[in-house]
Amino acid sequence: CWRIKHKPEEAKNGCTMNGKLYPFGRIERTEDCYTCSCSEGGMDCCSLFHTPVGYNKEKCKVVLNKTSCNYDVVQKDDPSKKCFVYSRV
Repeated sequence: CWRIKHKPEEAKNGCTMNGKLYPFGRIERTEDCYTCSCSEGGMDCCSLFHTPVGYNKEKCKVVLNKTSCNYDVVQKDDPSKKCFVYSRV
C-alpha cells in the first residue's frame, strides 16, 4: 500500500493518478488495479494483485493482466503458454 499527500488546495475536484481524475471517496478499482480512498488530504491505495515470486525466472516472465487485476506468468519464448507459480506475495 502507499499514500500520496496533497498540498493545501491541491485536490479541489478529486485525486489524480497517472493522468486520470478520480472522485473523492472510495475507488473500488483504478485502471492500474488499485483500490483507493481519495480525500482532500491525499490518496491511499493498495494493490488488488499479488506478485508472483516462486516461478522459473529463466524460462518465464511476469505480465500484469489489467482485465483480471492479477499477474500472469508466461513463457518468455511463447507468451500464450502459462508457467507454474509456486508462491505469490
